[in-house]
Amino acid sequence: MATISVIPYSFLILIILFTSKVNADDKFTYLCDKNNDRGDYITGSTYHNNLKIAFIYLTFNSKVNYGFYNTNYGQNEDKVNLIGICRGDINPEDCRKCLVSSKSYLTEACPNKKEAIGWYEADQKCMLRYSDRSILGLSEMWPAIIWWNVNNATLADQFNSVIKQLLNDLKNKAINGDSHRKYAVGTLPGPSSDQTINGLVQCTPDLSVSQCDDCLNESIAEVPKYCTNKIGCRVFRASCNLRFETYQFYQT
Repeated sequence: MATISVIPYSFLILIILFTSKVNADDKFTYLCDKNNDRGDYITGSTYHNNLKIAFIYLTFNSKVNYGFYNTNYGQNEDKVNLIGICRGDINPEDCRKCLVSSKSYLTEACPNKKEAIGWYEADQKCMLRYSDRSILGLSEMWPAIIWWNVNNATLADQFNSVIKQLLNDLKNKAINGDSHRKYAVGTLPGPSSDQTINGLVQCTPDLSVSQCDDCLNESIAEVPKYCTNKIGCRVFRASCNLRFETYQFYQT
């Protein structure tokens, strides 16, 4: 079953629209294998040991220069597939630290689950996921985690129009990125005086142009459903994410 979770982030209240196990706090938002589709692993099993080895590779890996990490370890049903991605403005060392911290949170939050995904810190600086199935090169729309600012924009119709234009402009830049990075940030002037709207979109770089385009189109389509008139919004999926605010939230 599709899972969308929506969070008004001024209050950090989680609303579940569909049955799921999505949880959030100011440090970590995560989803364990929601329907136990992938099953559990036994502590000390081959899969468990392979997961620990994959995490060791992550912990000591220094080659996350482009903010994307993927590895696998093991064979057949005991093979662990792991993907990590950092927001495109995060430097390599902070990226590595974020992914390592996510590892600790995710295994504690989802003990013995063969599949799990999590986003670290309130600004979602990185995402980490693992599974016993192949996940590299797949465009996955679910789960979708949606956060919005509870404050409304003035001149709302014009504001919403600017948001639509900004996100689509950034999408067209991001989808034409390379195998290292599919990421774009930018600004447009808002309808109110001295207002600047900042936007960010990103796909995991293993996606094709069409896969990234589809994922971001789905995410942009969520904005008028859940974030209309709002001065800030974030939509996070396994394969892509977007965000807009009336302040600069990324590094340049």
